[in-house]
Amino acid sequence: MHFQKVAHLFSLLKHSKIQSISTTETLSQNIQLDIKRDDLIHPIISGNKWRKLKYLLLEVEAKGYKKIAVMGGQYSNLLHTLSYISMLLGWQVELYVRAHKGQKLTPMLHDAIRWGAKIQNVDRATFREYRESKPNLEDDTYWISEGAFDQLAVKGSIESLMELNEQYDYLLIACATGTSLAGYCAGVSRLALTTKVVGVSVLKNDDEIERHVALLAGGDEKPIVINDYDFGGYAKRNDQLLRFISQFESEQGIPLEPVYNGKSFYAAMDLIKQGYFLEGSKILLIHCGGMQGAR
Repeated sequence: MHFQKVAHLFSLLKHSKIQSISTTETLSQNIQLDIKRDDLIHPIISGNKWRKLKYLLLEVEAKGYKKIAVMGGQYSNLLHTLSYISMLLGWQVELYVRAHKGQKLTPMLHDAIRWGAKIQNVDRATFREYRESKPNLEDDTYWISEGAFDQLAVKGSIESLMELNEQYDYLLIACATGTSLAGYCAGVSRLALTTKVVGVSVLKNDDEIERHVALLAGGDEKPIVINDYDFGGYAKRNDQLLRFISQFESEQGIPLEPVYNGKSFYAAMDLIKQGYFLEGSKILLIHCGGMQGAR
């Protein structure tokens, strides 16, 4: 009998919960602001990483693969999560990381190596090529694109929407490749919701995000992509962002990191302050996990 190891992971994961928060601005505008705490699913297999990977991993196992290869940046939560999962499953994983030779490893990659991952540093030009055409791999290796960009990843975001007990006027989430954003757009369309999906770009690639969403979500709901809160680019931060994170954590008791959630939460609070949302709106802000980014 074939033992399904991926399904066994489900027992390690907790249900996401909704946490309501209020500020002077939300109260004055009668705005309901709820946080979907996907960071609480698991300390490492958390947030939209699990949402994107769930059905991909089931596919890998169903096809009999035990070796995977994936590409990403040095701060990639996806590489971090996949390395940990591969250790649990006894799979081999190779990470194609955008970095120059001799570049100092991030804490995330140190973790990945400790969990058994092999790392291949690739320059920017080669990394761009791999976005269009995967590297030469052995036949027994399953390739996962940057950000788990795949139709199977969309299913996890739709599943996330199905966990909600009420409908929202707006849904906000941090986005990089746009894979999760596409999933929520597809979910809103297929579940016949009236929710407007808003992606907060954490790097300078809003045109690319929109193109990726169109490829994955097709003619489904088109998102609003906001690109004013990248704070200089991917994994970049400044004192203003760090002060916000510190104050928000102190006031609301919700941990953030500066790579993804710090930026999307900052954007949400700033947009509310500016009156971007209609008075009386119900807003769902997705906490997409990846708290190791705080390091």
